[in-house]
Amino acid sequence: MNSTTKSKIFVIALVIIAVILGVSGILSIRQTESEHVKEINRVIAEKGGEVASINTVSLEESPFQESPQGNTIYHITYTKAGKSHTAWYLAVNHSSIKQVPEAWKFDD
Repeated sequence: MNSTTKSKIFVIALVIIAVILGVSGILSIRQTESEHVKEINRVIAEKGGEVASINTVSLEESPFQESPQGNTIYHITYTKAGKSHTAWYLAVNHSSIKQVPEAWKFDD
């Protein structure tokens, strides 16, 4: 096998590895988001509410003081006894090293 063929095989192998890593990263992010949504629905249901909307927000838009890249902040709107309420969820992303513990804030 000549050096040109070896180089082509090496480049193709690198591209395949990059695609596989990219797809697995996307699937991991989706799985984490799904876990967060399940947790949000569970906690709101425990409070007797029903989730109306879930949105991710930046630290500046939230009532939390810190949130490293290892956390996702959610703004949740829910209804309880016919009234609209707001909750904030600081969720942990398990794939990150730097993070703060999960936390909830309710505007009741």
